[in-house]
Amino acid sequence: MKRGVPFGFSALLAGVFAVGLWSQNKPETSVQVDRGHHFFLESPKGLPCATCHSINGEGRATGPDLTRLASVISPRGLMKTIEMTRTVYVQEVQTADGRTFPAIQQGIAGNMVRMWDLSRTPPVLLELKLGDIVSMKENKMWRHPPASAGYTQQELADIIGFLRNAATGDQRDVMPDDLTGK
Repeated sequence: MKRGVPFGFSALLAGVFAVGLWSQNKPETSVQVDRGHHFFLESPKGLPCATCHSINGEGRATGPDLTRLASVISPRGLMKTIEMTRTVYVQEVQTADGRTFPAIQQGIAGNMVRMWDLSRTPPVLLELKLGDIVSMKENKMWRHPPASAGYTQQELADIIGFLRNAATGDQRDVMPDDLTGK
C-alpha cells in the first residue's frame, strides 16, 4: 500500500501557496485609494458610485463604465463629471400607461427597448415595447446623485484617486488643488 500525501491535500497546499504568492505580488494601494474605494462602494453621503457605475468589474453597469473615463480625463475633469447635475445619457421617458421616469437606454432589439429606470434605487432594468413609449426627451428633473451629496474636496480627491488607480494603476495621490486647477 502506497503512503504519501493524499491528492486533495496536495491540491489544497498548492492553492494556499499560490494565494500566498499572489497576495505578496499584489501591489499595495495608498491610503487615499483605499478611502476612495470605500466611497465608491459604500458612501456615507448618499448613493455610492457602485450603485450605477462599474470599474474593473466592481459595481453595477447601469451608467457608463468609469474605467475608460478615469484613464483619459484629468482629475479636474473627473470632478466636474461627478458634480454635474445633468447628463446626456439620461432621458425622460413617458409610457402609454402614464408613467414618466428618468432612464438610460441600454439597447433596442426588434420592437423591444431595454432601459434602466433611474427613479428606483437601485435602478431596475425594464424591457418595454417600442409602441408603449409615448416620448423620450431631454431629462430636466433627474440629477446625478453625487451632485447633491455634499462631498468635501478631499473626499472627491479620494474617489478620483481610486478611479485613476483602478483604471491605470496610477499610485500618485490626487490633491484637492488638482480638482480646482489652482
